[in-house]
Amino acid sequence: MLLEKRVVSRKTPLDGKLEVSDLTAARIADLGPAFWVSSPGGDARGKVESFECTCGKRPGGRHIHHFVASPLLKGLTEGAEVRVELDESEARVRIVPTTTGTNA
Repeated sequence: MLLEKRVVSRKTPLDGKLEVSDLTAARIADLGPAFWVSSPGGDARGKVESFECTCGKRPGGRHIHHFVASPLLKGLTEGAEVRVELDESEARVRIVPTTTGTNA
């Protein structure tokens, strides 16, 4: 099931964290504290991470950023568009590139 489309940030290849929406984070968190992540680079364990910040991206000051975190995501290309898909039958999140991005 498609949860959302995202553009891979410049930080994702460095820290293995792909930012996702509040709704996507909540759906993925239903899989439990750790789950499988699949991408073209293979399969690895992942988790949802969240942190509070005041980066100014949203009105009202403090807010929460959510991420799918896995070492596997360091293989994504900055600027590429990816599909974040949930496979509930396998308790797996699939990260599927739809474009090659800026570093291709």
